[in-house]
Amino acid sequence: MNEPRRLTVLEIETKKFRRRLRGYDPTAVDAFLQEVAAHYEEVITENHRMREELIGLRQESDRYKAMEDALKESLVLAQRSADETRSNAHKEAELILREAQLRAEQIVREAQERARRILEETEAVETRKRAAVMELRALLLTHLQALESLAGDLPHTAAATPCTEPVAENGAQV
Repeated sequence: MNEPRRLTVLEIETKKFRRRLRGYDPTAVDAFLQEVAAHYEEVITENHRMREELIGLRQESDRYKAMEDALKESLVLAQRSADETRSNAHKEAELILREAQLRAEQIVREAQERARRILEETEAVETRKRAAVMELRALLLTHLQALESLAGDLPHTAAATPCTEPVAENGAQV
């Protein structure tokens, strides 16, 4: 689009009108043109100042927008970081829990294995005990029989007491 041509202060000040016979008072026209030129110059100066101020404000606005964008990005990064930290903490907690469960299962297995070994050892000791008791019983019976045969060779005395079979602690005969 074509912008309308703007007058300059110099054009307003130097503008000359043709004189006519019953026209305007040239002194009044010149004074008014001087006043319009002064006012127009003020408007142009104000317009220029406002344009510069607008440029400064736009630059400041751009700077604030850049800061806002940086803050938004920082907030997004902080949120992501918080989410990652939370996620990592959950994963680490799950890992610790899994390790604790595995360790507990291992301890239980070791305790069960130890209990089984102790039970086997107890049964082995019990078996050896029974074997030792049977050997001792056989030995005692052998000695008892040898004593009875020796006692049969001796003359009978009134002090002799009849021999009975030995009795175990639980009441069974040996």
